[in-house]
Amino acid sequence: MSQLDTLISQLGTTDTRKKIQLGNDAIALLNSSAKLECEDVGQFIDGLVPWLQSSNFKVVLNGLDIMYLLVQKMGEDFKHYISSVIPPTIDRLGDSKDAVREKAQLLLSTFMVSVVSPNLLLEKLIPAFSHKNGKVREEAMYCLQNTLNTHGAATITISRLMPHVIKLLSDPTATVRDCAFNTIIEAYKHYGERLRLDLQKKFSLPPAKLPALMTRCDEVRDTGLLLPGATTSVLASENGKY
Repeated sequence: MSQLDTLISQLGTTDTRKKIQLGNDAIALLNSSAKLECEDVGQFIDGLVPWLQSSNFKVVLNGLDIMYLLVQKMGEDFKHYISSVIPPTIDRLGDSKDAVREKAQLLLSTFMVSVVSPNLLLEKLIPAFSHKNGKVREEAMYCLQNTLNTHGAATITISRLMPHVIKLLSDPTATVRDCAFNTIIEAYKHYGERLRLDLQKKFSLPPAKLPALMTRCDEVRDTGLLLPGATTSVLASENGKY
C-alpha cells in the first residue's frame, strides 16, 4: 500500500486543520514522485471531490492542487473521473477568492491539454453559462476566450457555444453582459465574417445589441486584428463550416 493510499480513509475528516495538513502531505507526496503511486486512485479521487465543495478556501485550494497534480501524472487515464470533478470545479469558478477561481481555471485548462479535447471540455462546461452565480457565467466565457487563444479556432465547434454567449448579452449582471460582448468580439477575431454572418442571420441576437457589435467587428477588421484563419469575405463564410 502506497503512502497516498494510507490517506484515503482520512480524507473525509471534519477536522479542518487536519484536512489542510492532509492536503499538504498529499501534495508533497505527489511532488516527490515522478509517477503516481496509488493502488486505488478512484477511491482517492472520490474522497477528494468533497474538498472542492468545502467552505474553507484553504481546503479547496489544496483539493484543486491535488487534482491538478493527479491530472499531470495520469493524463488520459483521468478521463474516467472527469465527470465527477468538473461540476464542483465549475462551482469554484464563482468563488469569492481570486486564487480559487484561478486554480479552477488552471485545472480546466489542464484537462484540455492532458485528458480530453478542448471541444469536449467546453461541451461539458455548457451548464456554467446558465449557472445561478453570475461570476461562474463570466468565468465560463473567460475560459472560452482562453481556449480560443491557446488552442485555436479549429479545435472548437463555436456554433454550439455561441448561442449560450449571446444569451448572456441580456444577463442582469453588467459585468457578465460586458464579458459576453467581448467574448463575441474575441471569437470574431478567430472566425471572421462567417461568424458575423451568423450573428446577423442565424443566432437570436438582441436587436439593440447588433449595431454596437457590428461596429466593433468593423473596427477589428479594419485595423488588421483578424487572425490568419479568419474568413475575410461573406462568400468564404457562406462556404465555410465551423
